[in-house]
Amino acid sequence: MKKETKRILIVEDQLIIGLDLRLMLESLGYQITGIVGSGEECIEAVRNERPDLVLMDIMLSGEIDGIFTAELINREFDVPIIYLTAHSDENSLVRANLTEPYGYIVKPIDEKYLYSAIEIALHRFKLDRELKKSEIKYRTLFEQSLDPIFICDDREIIIDANQAMIDLFGYPLDTLIGNRVEFLFEDGDDYASFMKEVRDKNSVNNFGTRLVCSSRRTIDVQMTLKSWDHDRLRGGYQGIIRDITQYKLYFEELLYSRQELRNLTAHVESLREKERTDIAREIHDVLGQHLTALRLDLSWIRKKLKPDEAELAAKTTAMDDIINEIIMTVRRLSSSLRPGILDDLGLTAAIEWQTEEFRKRTGYTCDVSCAEIGDLPEDKSVTLFRILQESLTNIIKHAEASSVAVSLAKRTGHIEMIICDNGKGLCSGDLRTKGSYGIIGMRERVKLFNGSLSIEGKEGAGTTITVLIPA
Repeated sequence: MKKETKRILIVEDQLIIGLDLRLMLESLGYQITGIVGSGEECIEAVRNERPDLVLMDIMLSGEIDGIFTAELINREFDVPIIYLTAHSDENSLVRANLTEPYGYIVKPIDEKYLYSAIEIALHRFKLDRELKKSEIKYRTLFEQSLDPIFICDDREIIIDANQAMIDLFGYPLDTLIGNRVEFLFEDGDDYASFMKEVRDKNSVNNFGTRLVCSSRRTIDVQMTLKSWDHDRLRGGYQGIIRDITQYKLYFEELLYSRQELRNLTAHVESLREKERTDIAREIHDVLGQHLTALRLDLSWIRKKLKPDEAELAAKTTAMDDIINEIIMTVRRLSSSLRPGILDDLGLTAAIEWQTEEFRKRTGYTCDVSCAEIGDLPEDKSVTLFRILQESLTNIIKHAEASSVAVSLAKRTGHIEMIICDNGKGLCSGDLRTKGSYGIIGMRERVKLFNGSLSIEGKEGAGTTITVLIPA
């Protein structure tokens, strides 16, 4: 790629030196936009020609010297200046340095030194322009950020803050500047802990704390503080504050609503269990007793029949079979609604009975291992039993298994129930599919007791459900 030819303006009131300098620069590959001998001509030439660099003689003829000319150029134009000088007094050098020149070239001029000085000046000027762009970009982001941002020095004293910071805390900028960051913290110990972490790690992200506004209102925030290394500040920090007061209120409301929903679920489940128990008792006690009485009456009628009433005897026998089937159906309905064995003999016996019924219905191989767990409150026993029922139902519907293993044991303050099958296993998205309400219900039941339910499955290798409930 061809290098761009840089354009240089020569400001020299001695024409012979200017022409000699022109030949030297052109031999080095630079383009000369002109040679001028006064400050006024220089400003006009810079305005018209827009050179890439100005070689400025300090001592110029005319009303303004090279230093004052450089000041005027710096105010209006963005162009680097290198001073040409044979000798200057100390006062002139001090004035020249204030204009931030990009170098000095001492007369008589050496070609190699001239080339080096120009290239270094052009390179520095390019870097300075990029830095200025970065600073402008940063300053724009700093000022326009919706999050409060501040900068503090190594003593943790605030030296700058953006408008969002002023708006959030209600302090004017001159009040914020000069104060230590600590004055914003509600708790001094919290601040000490925060700064210790910053010093240890050079940065801390999203530190949760409480800050105090000018109105003494306390706000919840997440605070980020990072080490800041910049020309204007060495060893300081840049901080970003995010006000999460409203989010925290929303979160607390969400948690409260969730707990209310969970309490409602528990209440509904309690009512359902009571309703099931009442219906099961009604079916078993009332309907069962009436059917038993009918069967006894039918038996009495059958005994009163004469030997020649064979047709009537056959009819009573058929009726007795029907009543017997109804009694069996009533028992099955009663057991499915609320197995009496759960109330009479406890959870272990109920699990063994349920898995046996499952084995009879499906033909699956069932392995049951239930250790002695002692007395367990009724609500927890019901929860574990209903989870077992739901799990076995899901196995029938989805698992395509041939064997099931169920275990119940007591583990250091918890009751653990594990249900395994050898079916096709779970895919990654199975637990999140719409309609997996059975699993949701199982989890909600367990959470009511601060327990946990985990479901692990591997495609083609079965599924394991593990339930833990505090004993």
